Amino acid sequence: MHVWCRGFPIPVTSWRWTCSRKRLLTALGRRGTVTGYHNDMDTYSLAAAARALGTSAPRVRRAVDRLGMPVERAASGVFRLTQQQMDELARELGVTPSVPGLSRVEARVLAALSRSPRGVASVREAGRRAGVSPTATARALARLTTDDLVTQTPVMLARGRAGEAAVYRVRFGSPQWLALAPVIARVRVPARSAGGHATRVPPHLLHLFWNVAPTQLDVASSAPFIARRLIASFDPDGLAWGTVNLPASAWEHAAAARGLEPAQRALAHNLAGYEPHAV
Repeated sequence: MHVWCRGFPIPVTSWRWTCSRKRLLTALGRRGTVTGYHNDMDTYSLAAAARALGTSAPRVRRAVDRLGMPVERAASGVFRLTQQQMDELARELGVTPSVPGLSRVEARVLAALSRSPRGVASVREAGRRAGVSPTATARALARLTTDDLVTQTPVMLARGRAGEAAVYRVRFGSPQWLALAPVIARVRVPARSAGGHATRVPPHLLHLFWNVAPTQLDVASSAPFIARRLIASFDPDGLAWGTVNLPASAWEHAAAARGLEPAQRALAHNLAGYEPHAV
């Protein structure tokens, strides 16, 4: 067994010659396994950062430049990335540990799908969630489907109107998935930018508003009405969209509507509390 010390794997039998006792005991968990401990005083070179994140050094360098990180350098020119900077890079680039039998792209796509229990209805959307290009995602999905880790099922979806789409889902009960699940759980996909709030109800939710005037689809003027319709429909996709795009006051109005079930009223209050900026 090895312990990471100053960026290098050190055999436990030889720790006393290289690391302090405090470093070793902190690095070892209760069951004697490495916990991923890293001293705040330690720094990472580009190569060490790439290994830790499961990517390439050039990609780390591009992210450092893109984020405008003020990185210290040694006299030799070697980068000295701090733990805080590593955390920021992990949010930007994700973390992809080595997964037996899968490429890093396949591991990232599988991780993104595993966090989408209702499935993903397009290659492009799967790639967006995984932080991977559509072309690479298509190849990864083909391989994962062949390996029986992912299913591709045609499903009729309501997207303003009914239409058939191929939905990709992880085969959570399969032996293949159960063998890889502990490692896939450690994969972190890149953080997605929140973007701005929507101004209108999107096309894929128009089937929930089939009998309303177009003016009632505007968020600025009709947010309370939109929230009431979403609460009454109890549609998961509609509620997920409304949680991000509707203000707290709209959900409070929805909670006061007549004829709601107790669970619907409670959900409206909870969504109002979720929104940090009430208007």
